[in-house]
Amino acid sequence: IKDRFFKEKIDREVPASRYLAPDMDTILREVGLHYDLNRNSMTRVRRGMENEARDMAMYLIRSLRSEPLMKVGAGFGLNRYSSVSSAVMRVKSRLQKDNQFRNRLEHIEGNILKGQS
Repeated sequence: IKDRFFKEKIDREVPASRYLAPDMDTILREVGLHYDLNRNSMTRVRRGMENEARDMAMYLIRSLRSEPLMKVGAGFGLNRYSSVSSAVMRVKSRLQKDNQFRNRLEHIEGNILKGQS
């Protein structure tokens, strides 16, 4: 049921709708499996270094769970929401330009949603 309905039903006006979404740990686990990384590798802050898996995990948590930027940031050891916002914007921009990246994201998202059923 979650697989079929949660994405259409998440609504700011209905906070309980978030319970249908996959939890943060599930999203981090699936992203980690795809990139062969552990959670620590994805949550480690390395200024100036691109971390595709980390950006993708932040994007998926934000989009699938509608989590506030601060809460997503806290899950990655960040004190400022602007870092999460920047990561989400990088992913959105890259999705428009890079078909292989979009395919990777869709594959990971499909695995996350499949695990919810």
